[in-house]
Amino acid sequence: MSGPQPVLTHAQRVCRLYKRALKTTREWEATRAEFRFNATVLRARFDETRKEKDMRVLAKLLENAEHELWQNQHPDPFYYKDDPNGICYRRETSVHDFLFDTWHPWEKVQARDFFAAREELKNDYEKYFEASLTKKYVPEPQIV
Repeated sequence: MSGPQPVLTHAQRVCRLYKRALKTTREWEATRAEFRFNATVLRARFDETRKEKDMRVLAKLLENAEHELWQNQHPDPFYYKDDPNGICYRRETSVHDFLFDTWHPWEKVQARDFFAAREELKNDYEKYFEASLTKKYVPEPQIV
């Protein structure tokens, strides 16, 4: 990641650590019951330090916990399909509609039905735009 890193408070770092630790626990456990048991154990470990007031001790505990999480990370982490590193991430490329206007007429002949329907849709959109949108956003005349 390039650029400056965001400045996080201690509470933000602890919340992010807990969330990452919970996801890592879910990745390691085979069944939902094992995950729920280990999630409650994880929560108890976090709750043990709630009463600590010395920030130096808390900072050291946080560093140790982040290191422990890094050591225990899963070798094949779970990704949702549309997230970065997921199997569908950036799979669908968006085709800009104006590019069809640059096709040569000989190319357009090969897909007559598509281009006929497209021209009809373009005409319908023009009529809709002229009928409704141009009247909605007309600025009121200024009285001087």
